[in-house]
Amino acid sequence: MEMDPRLKTAAETGDIDVLHVLIRENPHILEHIDKIPFIQTPLHTAAHEGQISFAMEMINLKPSFANKLNLDGLSPMHLALINGQTKLVLRLLKTDEDLVRVKGWQGKTPFHYAATTGNSKLLFEFLEACPECIEDVTVRDETALHLALKHDHVEAFKLLFGWLLRSPLGHKIIAFETKMVNWKDNDDNTVLHIAAMKEQREALKLLLDSSILLRVKAKNSEGLTAQDIIEKVERPDTNIDVKDEEDYIEIDFLKEKINCVERYFVLGARARRCMSVDVINTMLVVMALIITAVYQSSLSPPGGVWQGDNNDSIVTTSVLNVVTADVVTKNHYFPGRGYNNNSTISKYLFGKESKQAGTMIMNPYSFGLFWTLNVFTFGLSIVITGLLLFGLYILMFLAVPLYLLVNCYFFSMTILSPSLIWSYFNLCILFILLLVPVALLLELAFKSTPIMKKTTAERKYRTELRKDLCMDNWEIGSVLLTVMVIFDVLEST
Repeated sequence: MEMDPRLKTAAETGDIDVLHVLIRENPHILEHIDKIPFIQTPLHTAAHEGQISFAMEMINLKPSFANKLNLDGLSPMHLALINGQTKLVLRLLKTDEDLVRVKGWQGKTPFHYAATTGNSKLLFEFLEACPECIEDVTVRDETALHLALKHDHVEAFKLLFGWLLRSPLGHKIIAFETKMVNWKDNDDNTVLHIAAMKEQREALKLLLDSSILLRVKAKNSEGLTAQDIIEKVERPDTNIDVKDEEDYIEIDFLKEKINCVERYFVLGARARRCMSVDVINTMLVVMALIITAVYQSSLSPPGGVWQGDNNDSIVTTSVLNVVTADVVTKNHYFPGRGYNNNSTISKYLFGKESKQAGTMIMNPYSFGLFWTLNVFTFGLSIVITGLLLFGLYILMFLAVPLYLLVNCYFFSMTILSPSLIWSYFNLCILFILLLVPVALLLELAFKSTPIMKKTTAERKYRTELRKDLCMDNWEIGSVLLTVMVIFDVLEST
């Protein structure tokens, strides 16, 4: 079906009045065009000719035209970009930033076309409007980084790479940039391979000097690393699926038996995915209130605490009853006087009331019930908070304050305990909690061998590659690289 010649002429000349006349004559004139999957719409024609006003009116009347492909597999933004209509491209981008992600034939988006032409200005505008467009790949699994290097636009590649290092995009700390820089196309070539093939020394230097986790040992479908390509090493053709040594850490991890802690985090992640953001936020607020109330109850326990004067004689300021040190505690509903008079078993299990200044007036038996309910509520609230925050990197920053809060809680319980046995019991728990960081450090040291090997290999191959390119001896700091490797392993597992 061909477009009405009058409508085509109006689009070429930008005559909006003629468009309105044609719509009055036939109100369905645009709908007939929209029903055809691939067709040259009036918006395509206006984009080709750079008729901005007509194009904006067409989008206003028929927004779906902006996403439609013509018989050449091109959208209106594709056509405007190819024909150098930069102003129209920017107007289309302002109308709908997702237009930059419309895939034409071979999966190429307008962002990909900008990369192939090396138009740094448009690349910057596209990234500012729609940062996610850098994740799009063609049917050959090529990113914009691949296309820029394949078409010898090193400056465009530098812009894309620099933006990638500075972008906050991604749900993880370094996994996003690591994935993009080490992305492989259909031939398993990374941008490092392409830069080596094209002998683009500036791009190679930029990659090797970067503070990013670069897979310098990655092999393409021919089994060649970037260093092999530079050294012109010829190897027999093979279709074997080559696996990098870096992948073995993740594979070995998945083969190991899952422990209780890992299972806890997995279940927490699944539970959180079943909740909406509003539900999670509401539960976090409730958990914060519960933690605050429970912690406050440990500082201001029911019944008050024993007070002391300058002469070390004990008095109380309980709101329920005022007693001296030699008077039994009567401000509790249970267990009453029985505990102080003849409850030998209770005294053996819970200890004798110390009645020291700063300890709870509550007797040890009642304190046992209070402690059980209090600790259970406090611990459950902390666990639920961790589950709700799991998968968010805010948990990484809140873990230490939450851990210290728990330590402070049991330290407070140690001081306020009404008997020596309860005081020692809480002190033992506090001691165990203080050993948790030591246990984590030992666990990290035990599992750090593959990480350190990975770090050493990364630095070694970077140095060798720089030597082959006759570059200076600058190398990424070992501490920074080690931190990035650790983050990469943690995020991938």
